[in-house]
Amino acid sequence: MFAYLAARSITIVQTDRTGAQNNFDDALAGVRSPLPLVRRDPAGRFVRRPRSTSTSAKPTHLHVLAYYADGNRLVRADLPLWLYKVKGPAAAYALRGTGFDLDALGLTASELQQEGAGVVLDEARANGDRLLAWTS
Repeated sequence: MFAYLAARSITIVQTDRTGAQNNFDDALAGVRSPLPLVRRDPAGRFVRRPRSTSTSAKPTHLHVLAYYADGNRLVRADLPLWLYKVKGPAAAYALRGTGFDLDALGLTASELQQEGAGVVLDEARANGDRLLAWTS
């Protein structure tokens, strides 16, 4: 069952930069808190912003949108947080192809829920790639 859920969580489409940007804009338009929970410092390490006292409802889903300029590929993964909480390896499989690694960020499903709905990571790269992760 976990493998089935993980396999159904990801979609990949071909699109140009404009189409990808429209997808990112649409995703961010529905996000309550646009301030990312995690950012990468100049040394390449992930730094977490100070813990907030969220009054919003606990998020139930993790969403990841990744654009790869080389190949014009847009990857989207939508994952229930309970799957990450119960079956971490299945969640990692569901996020394959996005470049998003919760273990590298050092975040648990419980921490994501405690922070409330919002942007987890929004990272644009010099080569045109972009990675956005958010909870809802």
